[in-house]
Amino acid sequence: MRVTTRILGLAGVALVGLACGALRQNLRSQFVSYRGAWSCEEPGCAESSTVQSKKGSNRGELRINQVRLQPHAGLVFYPGTPVSGMTASVRDCKGKSKEVPGDHIKAPGKNGIGSEKDSWVVWIDEGLVSDLQVGSGDCSVLVVTTHASWSDGSTYDCEGAIDLGG
Repeated sequence: MRVTTRILGLAGVALVGLACGALRQNLRSQFVSYRGAWSCEEPGCAESSTVQSKKGSNRGELRINQVRLQPHAGLVFYPGTPVSGMTASVRDCKGKSKEVPGDHIKAPGKNGIGSEKDSWVVWIDEGLVSDLQVGSGDCSVLVVTTHASWSDGSTYDCEGAIDLGG
């Protein structure tokens, strides 16, 4: 009985410690939110001519925007406070994942989307996803996971998704 009480007590202390750490990170605005996806209305447009997708759905907490890769789509991620770095990966319906190259991840002010100057943009194109499973139904959805880091060592992961079947 005493051992069970001690284990429960230690588990409670650990849970409170984790919650306080998450609260501290939240109070510092160390988070990233997914703002949506931008793509070309007509094939071959420049990054600056992309428009925000107004169609999509939710799967739990995951926001999925309908886009076409003609030739690219940008997923926009907004950090609550400036981050020191961001990496990303893209995953298909079968769980196969691929790192997004650094030149496809654009920092605020350099992302090409005028209305989102304060956000990071992860650009996805056909060449990047050519070896991933992209089909119809659930396999038309690609999930992008970003990993943001701050100079104090804090990190935050955020997901957004695009549906290429629309």
